Order: sequence, then C-alpha cells, then structure tokens
Amino acid sequence: MKRILPAIALIAGLTLVGCSGGQDGADESQDGGSQDSGTAGQTEEAPQATQLDEAQLTKILESTDADGLSFKAIDTGSASGSEALKALEQAEYEPSECKDLSMAALNASQASDNTTVTGISSDNTMSVGLVSLADDDAAASQVKTSSAVTERCSDVSINSQGIEMKMKFESFDATVAGADETLGVKATIDAGGQTVLNTNSITARVGNNVVTAANVADIDESTVATTAETFVDAVKNAG
Repeated sequence: MKRILPAIALIAGLTLVGCSGGQDGADESQDGGSQDSGTAGQTEEAPQATQLDEAQLTKILESTDADGLSFKAIDTGSASGSEALKALEQAEYEPSECKDLSMAALNASQASDNTTVTGISSDNTMSVGLVSLADDDAAASQVKTSSAVTERCSDVSINSQGIEMKMKFESFDATVAGADETLGVKATIDAGGQTVLNTNSITARVGNNVVTAANVADIDESTVATTAETFVDAVKNAG
C-alpha cells in the first residue's frame, strides 16, 4: 500500500484540483456570472448559499452510511499523508504541469475560501471528499476546472522513489440523482509494468458544495455511484 499511496494521492489531487481555485475556470465563471446578473430581481430572489464549516462536513462524512460503508475523516497532515505529499513533491512528472496542478489541489484544504474534508471507508475500499465553497459559481468553477485538468493530464508518467508509474484518465457519463451537475473519471494506474489500480471517481455538485467519491480498491463500479448519491443526499439534508 505504501508504494501505491502516492498514486492515490495524485488521483485525489487531479479529482479535487478545482479546490485550488484554478484561474481558468474561476475567471470564466466570474465572467459568466457578471453577464447573468443584469436583472436585480433575479439576484434578490436567489437564495444565499450557506458555506458549511469543517465540523459540519466531518459530521456529514462520519454519520453517513453508504450501502453498509461507514467513513472516517483523515488528516492529510498525518504521517501517511505527509509521506504521500513528500513523495509527490520529490517526484518527476511528465507532463510537468500536472505536478503543479496536483500539488495545488492537495494543498487546497488550507485555502481560506473553501472547506474540505476527506475520508476513507471502514474497509479501505472507498474515499470521499466533501468541499463547501462560498457560492454556486465557485463550486461550478471547481467542477469545470476538474474536467479541464482531466483532459490536460489524461496521460501522466511519474517517477517517485525509484518507482515509475503511468496514469491514464478519461471521463465517462455519470448520473447522480439530486446533483446539479456530475463528472465521472476513470483512471488506470500502472507501476513496475503492472496495473495496480483501476479506479472510478464521481464528482457531483450540490449548489455550493461538491461531493467526490472514488474507489481505492477493485470493487464494483456501482458502489461509487451509490456512495456519491448517498452523500449528495446527506449534504442536501444538512443544508
């Protein structure tokens, strides 16, 4: 598992890259927002978004049962998280821009304009990320940026601690009931000439909140969709 950990961290980085407020997506979202805000009445009628804090997101994460799976929040600053971050910082990437993007995302939880909580299932097969942002536009920008990064980093090579890993990402159609928009990403990770992980991640936006579910072990694809939908419902109920 220690050898695969940097790969899992990279998946999280690419999946949650929008948390770092990627400028391309954010700027486009802001431009679109200024064009749509011409009617004062519409602005006044729109409900004000409520940004959830870390305690609220942690409560959602740890109190939600997803098809028999319970989750526990993990600290990315803990020993295992620090090891993964250090490995990624020292790794060589091709294309090189993907390193900056993934590292920015992994450090996004420290950003002041969003709240991020990440958890792992009790059986270590699933991960869930919950992000709450200031408003709907910021959350939509995150999903849009994540989609763009998946395209830009669709084929990545990493050399970390003497281990060469190759990762391929592709989007797929995903539907999550109750979500405003959804993004699905398939990833294949090879290390040492062997496939070490096939993973599916589903990112779903619920207003100004974003839910991401991904498998970190070989399990049925439907479990990812079920987990994403369960947490979408939990976030909506919390709001």
